[in-house]
Amino acid sequence: MYFKINNTDFSHLVSGMRIGFETLVSDNSGRNANGDTVIDVINNKVKVYITFRHMTDTEMNSLLAAINDYVVNVSFRNPKSGTLKTITAYTGTPEPEYYTIQDNLVIYNPMELNFIEL
Repeated sequence: MYFKINNTDFSHLVSGMRIGFETLVSDNSGRNANGDTVIDVINNKVKVYITFRHMTDTEMNSLLAAINDYVVNVSFRNPKSGTLKTITAYTGTPEPEYYTIQDNLVIYNPMELNFIEL
């Protein structure tokens, strides 16, 4: 288990995961009168980039239901520690794309979705 939304494990749907460690700086950051760079770090946030594999209709329904609230708890394998880390995050816009729609079979193409720490 290396990727959960709230308390549901979605690791089996993940084909790729990238973690961004974002450093947020204030508007006061820049160059001072001496020409030195001055950085005022105000926070550090995590952004989790997920690529989901092809999914069935049932799997896509489950994923979309899990992110319906827009703000969710996301647990992921933290590359800094090798352990599961949980953050509260909002999601990017999900854009499911159909691969095929046949009689009793609906398959979606792989989909990328970001989770940005609040």
